[in-house]
Amino acid sequence: MKQIIFILSILLLAAQTIVAQGDGGGRVRNIRKEYVKGKLHLTEAQGQKFWPIYSQYLEERSTLRKRFKNQFIHQENGKLSDYDAYRKVDNNIEYKELDLNLSKKYKEAFLSVLSPQQLADLYQAEREFKQMLIERMKDGVW
Repeated sequence: MKQIIFILSILLLAAQTIVAQGDGGGRVRNIRKEYVKGKLHLTEAQGQKFWPIYSQYLEERSTLRKRFKNQFIHQENGKLSDYDAYRKVDNNIEYKELDLNLSKKYKEAFLSVLSPQQLADLYQAEREFKQMLIERMKDGVW
């Protein structure tokens, strides 16, 4: 029952956010934060320290993704020259390395505020949110 109330609260927040904001990225980011908030059960003191770190983390990940996404956005895999295909593979590996380094960097920052269990819960909440977002986009909800 608590799970149903929690999901309904998230959906209500999503609806309010959609009406209040025009940009999709900000809307999704706000919904993500509410989802994470519901999963972590932060104390007030933790929340004051956690949210600025988490916002910075999301911003850095977004910047990293955009940097690599834009490199080959107009080329399809089958239409790449061998050189461009090779570069795309190398760039993908570089992206994964940089993303891993970002995760390592923020692991320490998060652990300065969260317990190890809360950090595990954060990573789980992010995976769940991503899956929920993918399903909603497939269904045309977002």
